[in-house]
Amino acid sequence: MIVGTLARGGRPLYLSLMYSFILAAHNIVRWLVLLTGVIALLNSYRGLFTSAAWTPRDRTIAAAYANTFGLQFLLGLLLLWLSPLTRTGFANMGAAMRDPALRLFVIEHPLAMFVGLALAHIALARTRKAATDAARWRIAAILLTLSLLLVLARTPWMRPLFPAF
Repeated sequence: MIVGTLARGGRPLYLSLMYSFILAAHNIVRWLVLLTGVIALLNSYRGLFTSAAWTPRDRTIAAAYANTFGLQFLLGLLLLWLSPLTRTGFANMGAAMRDPALRLFVIEHPLAMFVGLALAHIALARTRKAATDAARWRIAAILLTLSLLLVLARTPWMRPLFPAF
C-alpha cells in the first residue's frame, strides 16, 4: 500500500512524490512567469513611448502575467507546506534567520513573490480605473517593472534551471 510506505525522512511516500511533482511544476511555471512578465513589460513600455491606445489586448497581456504569477504563487504555497527545507526552517526560525540560504526560502522569497504578485494585480486594477491611455501605460510600466524586478531579485537562481524528471 503506497499510502503507508515511508520515504526517506519518515514522510509518507505520496507526500514525497507530491513534493517532487509540485517542485518540478513550480520550476517550469517560473519560465512562463518570466516570459509573460517580460512580454507585458515590453508591451507597457511600447505603449508608453509610442502613446498608443490602450486596448483589450494590452489588458490581456498584463493579465496573462498576473494570472501565471498567481498560479506560480499557489504552487509556491504548496511547496512551503511540503518542502523539507522550509519545514526545517519553520521548526527553528532563529536558526533560519541566521542562515542566508534558509532565510531566502522561508521568508525572503515568499514575501517578495507575494509583493510582486500584489503589484501585478494592482497594475491590472489601476489600469482599468485610469482616466487616460497615457495614465494606463504609465501605471502598467511602473508597477510591472517593480513586480518583475522583485521576481528577478528574489528567485533562487542557484537552484537547477530546469526540473530533473
